[in-house]
Amino acid sequence: LLWEWVNPVAALGRALIYSFGATTWLILVVFLFDLFIVEHGWCGHLCPIGATYGVIGAKSLLRIKVIDRARCDNCMDCYNVCPEPQVLRSPLHGKNNESLLVLSQDCISCGRCIDVCAEKVFTFSHRFNNDIPVVNLNR
Repeated sequence: LLWEWVNPVAALGRALIYSFGATTWLILVVFLFDLFIVEHGWCGHLCPIGATYGVIGAKSLLRIKVIDRARCDNCMDCYNVCPEPQVLRSPLHGKNNESLLVLSQDCISCGRCIDVCAEKVFTFSHRFNNDIPVVNLNR
């Protein structure tokens, strides 16, 4: 119950129905926290739902894997559809000795990058095998 009182999404909904009051300050504080203190401050650091997604992302067995970096033609479609595009940087454009797996806890393994890539650079794999993909959905 306490969570719903401070949740800015629920508070905004209440404000739209019942009028703005103290809710304005809550939404303003969350906005300024995200703007000036830390990027994704509310969803990535304070929100219990965001923290749950972070734990799931950190411990998930299913991972996105870059099959072949040379296939990438830098069209940036994967970056445009990814909710957290920074997670693609190292596996896609990293050095040869870096992992081809997206191991960042920010990746939710949504597979949008797989769907949008015309060059078939990505596939689903698991975190323990960096060489052989488990499932290749690009065929």
